[in-house]
This record gives sequence, structure tokens and C-alpha cells, in this order.
Amino acid sequence: MRLSPLDPLSYLNAAGLAHAHLIARRFEQAVEWANRALDDQPRLAFSIRARIVANVHLGRLDDARADLGRLLALQPGFTIAKYRAIFAQSAESSEIFELFVSALRLAGLPEE
Repeated sequence: MRLSPLDPLSYLNAAGLAHAHLIARRFEQAVEWANRALDDQPRLAFSIRARIVANVHLGRLDDARADLGRLLALQPGFTIAKYRAIFAQSAESSEIFELFVSALRLAGLPEE
């Protein structure tokens, strides 16, 4: 990131760092990096989901629910079932997967 500070795709690095902080359970840092990604690319669903998950784990349910509304505006019909179908086969461990699912559920994402 320091070698290419003007990279127009730098938001992807920030999004990846947000995800890494979530996995490490550093939720404040995850929010910070998700914010950086969203400053450059406000429609990046990956970062919105990361911020929802981090805010739920920080006890900021109002913020998480506001972001859930934003996510559903970008991805109408998105549900826990669809998240499971898309991401259950990823390389992430089931523990990480459940970290996301449980937080999305607490934020109010519908099951079906």
C-alpha cells in the first residue's frame, strides 16, 4: 500500500485488512479499515458486511442495523440462507463463517 499510494483499487487492500482484523477479533480495527474501504468504494458489499459483523461484536447494534439496511439496498433479497449458499464452500473455517452468520443474524438479516 505504501508502494502504490495512488492505486485506484486500494480499497480492496483496506477491505482485506478489515476482514483480517475480524478474523483476529480486533473489531475496532476492522471498523476502521472497513470505513477506509467504504470511503473509496461506498457500494462494496464485502466491506459493509465486515462493518456489520464488527459493530455487532462491539455491541453497536444500531450501527450494524443501519449498515444492514444499506447492504439490503445494494443486494435486495440477501438472506442468511443465501450467505450460507455462497460462502459456506469458501476456504474459511467454520468458526470464522459462524462469526459472520451469527452477527448478521443479530443485526437482523432474515433467515430466508
